Amino acid sequence: MRYFLCAVLLGCSLIAQGESSIPQASNTGNGNGSFYVNGIVYQYIAGTNYTVVAAAHSVINHKFVAVKVRVYNVGRQSVTVKPEEIIVEDAVARQAMVMVSGAELARRMRRPYNWARLTVNPAAAPPTDMPVTSDMMNPQMNPQFLEMMRAMAAKANGPSAPILPGNRSLLYTDMPGALQSRGPIPTPKDCDTVCRLRNHETASPDVLAQLQRPSSPDYVEQSAFLANTITPQSDTDGVLYFPMPKLAHDVPLAANGKKAGMVQVTVPVGDEKFQFMLAVE
Repeated sequence: MRYFLCAVLLGCSLIAQGESSIPQASNTGNGNGSFYVNGIVYQYIAGTNYTVVAAAHSVINHKFVAVKVRVYNVGRQSVTVKPEEIIVEDAVARQAMVMVSGAELARRMRRPYNWARLTVNPAAAPPTDMPVTSDMMNPQMNPQFLEMMRAMAAKANGPSAPILPGNRSLLYTDMPGALQSRGPIPTPKDCDTVCRLRNHETASPDVLAQLQRPSSPDYVEQSAFLANTITPQSDTDGVLYFPMPKLAHDVPLAANGKKAGMVQVTVPVGDEKFQFMLAVE
């Protein structure tokens, strides 16, 4: 009887392993959790000197996956983070994924025969030799032009510089409040870790949501994660682009009954490593 019970237990164990071929999320660090922004789940891990937030979603007509990473330096020394040091693996196919740089992806998108396949919006970036008319500068007439100007202002001012009077990169429009100030993010007194991290993600335009719509090559390139040295009490963020991973059913955090992918993202920061399991829909 004892041998029979052992055989039954062994068989159940093998069946369970076969049904759960997709690895679960890793819980690493002093604190971790998740929150949602526009229906996309963001995960965070708090280490000793750094906190990392990551999210992923299919973009550009579902031909690529964008992995958004934000790194906070809460320590006392500056640290350098490079995109080539971030490792992304297809957790379903169990193989490493090759990153496509923002510049290379933008180059592909600029080819006219790729416009329909990659849902390129060429109107968002008019040629440099095209005269700028009053209609193009009117936010009500051309919201894409306004979005492009926002991106240009952000690039010129830097990620943490507020838009102040006298700034050479300051932009004016006919619509009051059309260009929002990037000043300090208000934080309620009882705001916890999730509240603070989510407020930071929602303080600027949602890159992952924008990339799901027709986008310009310039926007794709400007959104890419670049090598940065992060000073204490500051942060940096950006998007890493990869070909779509293998899709499967029963992916954790994905919609029920819907095929999705899953990527394992490892972000080394200083002497710490942060690992995420992110569903890709």
